[in-house]
Amino acid sequence: MPQHDALPDSPTGWRLERRPHGRLDLIDAHAQRHADVELLRAFPLTDPTGPVAIVATDGTELVWIDSLAKTPPPLRELLEEELSTREFLPVIKRIESVTDGEPSEWVVDTDRGPRRFTLTGPDDVERLPDGSAFILDTSGVRYRIAAVATLDERSRRLFDKNME
Repeated sequence: MPQHDALPDSPTGWRLERRPHGRLDLIDAHAQRHADVELLRAFPLTDPTGPVAIVATDGTELVWIDSLAKTPPPLRELLEEELSTREFLPVIKRIESVTDGEPSEWVVDTDRGPRRFTLTGPDDVERLPDGSAFILDTSGVRYRIAAVATLDERSRRLFDKNME
């Protein structure tokens, strides 16, 4: 069972837990766990402190927050941090190189340009059942691979080699 870090409870009884690779689970007021939830701003440009939805992986809305500005400070800080992290989520398009050993240095091309980062080991990569993957570098930046199978052959080989 993965280890979770408990985060502040909401006024209505739900809480968030952060998994080791940075993903969030929502524990609702009935103690049901919803894994890998996403936060979505309703109006990110016109009302950045306004409504936020917490949605399940299938897109089902689990929680509606009317206003970030009116959310208790510890929970608001967590939500704002998570939103800013999610809003900066480079998608890896190609893996150029990965050094041998641990830690390893990765050089990649992303949808936001070239990036260089360090991983402490294979535990910094989370493969999801849908074929995507999330990578958490030593600086706390998360990267996403939308579908490992669609990477070019060399990128897939480098990815798989470093997951052993």
